[in-house]
Amino acid sequence: MAAALVAASLASVAVHATTLAVIRTPNQVIIAGDSLLVWYGGDRRPQLTCKLDTRDDVIFAMAGLVFSPENDFDVQELIHTVLSTAGTLEERTLVLERLVQGRLLGTLTRIQMELPRLFAEQLASGFVLNMTLATVRHGVAHLEMRDFYAEVTPDRSVRLRISRVSCPRDCPRPTEVFGVGETTAMLEYLGTLPELPDALPALAEQMVRLEIADRPTLVGPPVDIVRAHTSGIDWIQRKPACAG
Repeated sequence: MAAALVAASLASVAVHATTLAVIRTPNQVIIAGDSLLVWYGGDRRPQLTCKLDTRDDVIFAMAGLVFSPENDFDVQELIHTVLSTAGTLEERTLVLERLVQGRLLGTLTRIQMELPRLFAEQLASGFVLNMTLATVRHGVAHLEMRDFYAEVTPDRSVRLRISRVSCPRDCPRPTEVFGVGETTAMLEYLGTLPELPDALPALAEQMVRLEIADRPTLVGPPVDIVRAHTSGIDWIQRKPACAG
């Protein structure tokens, strides 16, 4: 449930941490994310990373096992490549899904072989990757979310299960709120609200900050926030390291 990086030697991998808050209304999508990258299986210290990005009129976020140089697996690069092609957001997300699936499965199989304990503790049965993409076209907010889950078959091979959200089709309410990664604190907070506030970017930021306070070793500041709306894309908050 997190932004993640696999070192070429697999001496250490980042397989945990990350919180994304995603809010969709009929004409805008807001994504907020934390900035902490936590490494496991080695002695590398946590570091800052960029979990949100844009391409043309599309905003996107990544969480989980998103990079592995030993088998040419880089989710951010794949997203940029696919978004450079023509098609609706849903069509391009389906292409991206197929590209990611094969590379992610190869990466998981390699970790299972070379770091079996890490695989068993962090990846064997659960969330391994989220990709969230959004745009506003002709006044309508489109949101595509893909969650990849690892499953181990009886013969010990790895397979992937994919959960899909495609809005507006899967967003029947006027405002939909999604959490990715570490979400316990934010979901508890949302359960106390009689209704959602008007200031949705502030709500998205607060949701991420609640997780930072709740799980400081896994989720960390600063909080980046990006919004797609009818007039284009706005970076509401963006750390300088990601502005290039």
